[in-house]
Amino acid sequence: MTESELLQGLFGGIQSVLTVFSLFFTLVSGYLAALYLMLKRAPLALRLVAFGLLSVGLLFLGGTAAVIQKLQDGLFAAWEKMPAPVIDVKSMRNPIPLELASALPVHQQQLGVATGWAVAGAVYLALFYLTFVYRWPPHSAHS
Repeated sequence: MTESELLQGLFGGIQSVLTVFSLFFTLVSGYLAALYLMLKRAPLALRLVAFGLLSVGLLFLGGTAAVIQKLQDGLFAAWEKMPAPVIDVKSMRNPIPLELASALPVHQQQLGVATGWAVAGAVYLALFYLTFVYRWPPHSAHS
């Protein structure tokens, strides 16, 4: 592959990551709105169906994110093998110039991926808690 093709692949990967994040935000926001407006008072069966559908959607997004992650790793590996790239692969994986970054055993890009997975897991657990454990206060007519 040429440097131009690799760069286009990396740009496509970035666009895909943004699309996955946007869909994640949309699913979670919609679920939160449904939870606040009606699911908090819904019978258990309906909450199970709603949470199950949310889980399936998030599983698809997670699978897509995992594939994108593997593709990006492959593109970075191919970029690293370029004889004289315009941009060094280390600076691409560490785009924010921080002194701390050179002391870390991982790249900023890897930290970003790990942070994304951690946030997704935390949001999923929080939605589980709000759906099945949290006791919502009774709805007041004065609110």
